[in-house]
Amino acid sequence: MCQSESLYAYSPALQLLDPWMRKHLPQWDETATRHLIQLAAGIFERKSVLIEEIAHATAFNATEQSSNATHVRRILRDERIELKTMYYPFIRKLLSELKTDVIYLTMDETTHANDYCLFQIGLATDGFSIPLGFFQYAIDDPWADDARELIETLNKYIPAHFTVILLADRIHTGEPFLSCLDKLEWDYVFRAPDDTYIETSTGWKQVRSLYKRKNSGRFLHNVRVWKGSTRRANISVYKYARAGFRAVNWYLISSLPACMERFAEYACRWWQECTFKDIKSGLFHWEEGRVTAPERVEILLIGVSCALWVMWMLGRAYEHIPKRKPTTTTPQKRRKSIIKQGIDIFEKFSKKKLDIVLELPPRPRVLEYERIFSIS
Repeated sequence: MCQSESLYAYSPALQLLDPWMRKHLPQWDETATRHLIQLAAGIFERKSVLIEEIAHATAFNATEQSSNATHVRRILRDERIELKTMYYPFIRKLLSELKTDVIYLTMDETTHANDYCLFQIGLATDGFSIPLGFFQYAIDDPWADDARELIETLNKYIPAHFTVILLADRIHTGEPFLSCLDKLEWDYVFRAPDDTYIETSTGWKQVRSLYKRKNSGRFLHNVRVWKGSTRRANISVYKYARAGFRAVNWYLISSLPACMERFAEYACRWWQECTFKDIKSGLFHWEEGRVTAPERVEILLIGVSCALWVMWMLGRAYEHIPKRKPTTTTPQKRRKSIIKQGIDIFEKFSKKKLDIVLELPPRPRVLEYERIFSIS
């Protein structure tokens, strides 16, 4: 369905997203491009992936609301919108614009009620993880082979000069995954299960049996991992203890030198969970949606991913960190997530009818991202 020119003057979200997305999307099908931009603009404006909510966005201007909802469903049935045809070329251009040599990627999975599971790899930055690639699978289906295939696919779209560091939890730690990363020359920081065997000077031991001093790291370099395997890796161990709490033990396996920095890097894996929370319930209410057909879920999540890129860029461009007093007896303002700051900026500028221009994406922040307020 062709949209009139007046639509673009009426919709602040389309005014913002249309020129920027067209600059990065492949120019191969005008209708598919327009559909994806409308979908992303509707999700961005309404902060929702529910069809009826998206249909209320200014990107859809039919007189009858039911007609707008029908158009949203029509977009979700557009077979021309796929990861390989549109989103992967889109992120290739965006990643090429990043002024950095190192990127951190997160890898994890989640569920949509009892309907299906979602496996996702994202770009870690600013307490969040922007989706780069994903696939869905049935609740009880195997997924490891598809996950490695996704890693290999994404590698084709990541600039060759980048150093890639993948962060993942215990479920992914195993020889097949690590061999795949070796082949692609990706570095990794994975959490190891506590029953992982490593070779020591006194024989094979499980990492949980290693001596650990409270609140102090222990670092093992180039040790053999898993009996019967030729794998060698670096192991970082830390025991975090606080009065009145049960001690927490961290066992990390990495291709990078074992040191305290590995724990700070691995902690950023949790940013993937922050993404899932915002998509599922915190912002976009994906959990409440009833779209379950794989090809339609893919298009819906492509729209979400495009919207998240814009929210992140706006949040970084107009970031606000509240000032904090060194001492006080009253609660102080908490720092908003970078995504929510992006939303607030759009709403503020739209209300005042001010123009926003999306420029180059900012440098991702991981280890340099300010997590806590320090007293100066």
